[in-house]
Amino acid sequence: MTGAQIITKFEQYVDDTTELSATQELDLLNKVINKICLYRPWEFLKKSATGTLSTSVSYVALPSDFSYLVENNQTTDNAVGIDNNASPKVVFIGSTYTPYQMVNWSDRRQYRNQSGYAYIDAVNSRLYFTLQPTVADSYEFDYMSVPTALALTSETPTIPARFHDMLYHAMAVDDDIILRYPKAQSYAVENNARYKSYLEDMAWWNAGLQLN
Repeated sequence: MTGAQIITKFEQYVDDTTELSATQELDLLNKVINKICLYRPWEFLKKSATGTLSTSVSYVALPSDFSYLVENNQTTDNAVGIDNNASPKVVFIGSTYTPYQMVNWSDRRQYRNQSGYAYIDAVNSRLYFTLQPTVADSYEFDYMSVPTALALTSETPTIPARFHDMLYHAMAVDDDIILRYPKAQSYAVENNARYKSYLEDMAWWNAGLQLN
């Protein structure tokens, strides 16, 4: 369904009594989509980033929709273990796909001036290498993406179409709270639960940036 179709369904479920404007309805839809996409590392949000290394700076820019790295250096066969006793998150370099091990930002100084390692600088949206590349090789890594916000109601959410029905149901839940704004204080328990839910989402995201 398009955003417009989802909003129409939402209005049907609240008996078309919502006082939200068209812009507010679209904002609410985007809020719900973001909430669902943060719930867990969905396969449909995984992407691959590729590019060419710089020989003048020791970093490459992260994709604009980057959330955190996902595992990309393991096998589907459970009988095969990790052979380097490290997190199975790497950057593949060159035509031979040489794996450069990802390390935690807090551990980066332990690997300074060593080849074969990289880390994420989340604040500056960069992936740094612990040793300046001397060859403009290609690179590739996998990551969890952030869904693109719907700007127009003619656009379709990132979530697979067969699950779009959950969106207007979730919107209806928030609509009831929004329209009862004079009683906000009486919904302290519910609002606190929602706050904690978002806090847990951020904790999940933060955990995705850390390498075990």
